[in-house]
Amino acid sequence: MNLAKRLFGGSLILIALILITYFGRPTFAIGFTIFSSIACIELIRALRNISYNVPKRFALVVNAFLMFNAYFGEDKIFIIGIVTIMISIFVFMIFNKKFQMQDFFALLFVITYISIFMSNAVMIVDKRYLYMLYIIAWGSDTFAYLTGVSIGKHKIKSLEEISPNKTIEGFVGGVCGAVLLNLIYVNFSGLDKNIILVIIFTIISAILSETGDLVASFIKRKCGIKDYGDLIPGHGGILDRFDSILFISPCMFLFTII
Repeated sequence: MNLAKRLFGGSLILIALILITYFGRPTFAIGFTIFSSIACIELIRALRNISYNVPKRFALVVNAFLMFNAYFGEDKIFIIGIVTIMISIFVFMIFNKKFQMQDFFALLFVITYISIFMSNAVMIVDKRYLYMLYIIAWGSDTFAYLTGVSIGKHKIKSLEEISPNKTIEGFVGGVCGAVLLNLIYVNFSGLDKNIILVIIFTIISAILSETGDLVASFIKRKCGIKDYGDLIPGHGGILDRFDSILFISPCMFLFTII
């Protein structure tokens, strides 16, 4: 029952992503701005459990600016935009007495962890790479889950406090599954990439995907929550489903320009 609910929820969000990707960059940028905004709200809400009062409205404005900048700006303009945001945050900190200094460090964390990482996906022009991003992120997640549930026996002891159900078999299954799916996809998508490079990139990205999942779990443990939200059946919030994409997006953008 849990697997069926998980697959249903995952399918819903995957269909939504495929649709906004299919209709082109403007639709994708708008959709990703919405997703990243929800993720920011979820993380800010979680951080309140450990006494961080992140300025939500300001964070959402910064998030939207980063997505806008990623869509319209070139690399140099993007860097200028990030510097401008950092300066704006410090100016806001000086003139706003409602928030403590640690709240602004938390704000920087929210912007870096969600907005900057996710904005890299908006910078990707060729939609074929975005489909590859989804395949790696959720292919590795699905194969890791299925492999771990079916044959996983050796738990990763160093990660028991963060994710007690993680197994070596699940980790390896997730990486291998992502490589297999990506090779099939590249063969049919017409991407002109060296197969060895694709395999290496997919292995690195699959490891980053599972790392992203662990980081999200670590934050949840520290904040004393099970899920970031309840928007997606079987998964929780947007951030619960996008935790893998966060870490892969910068790597995927670099892969597109190699």
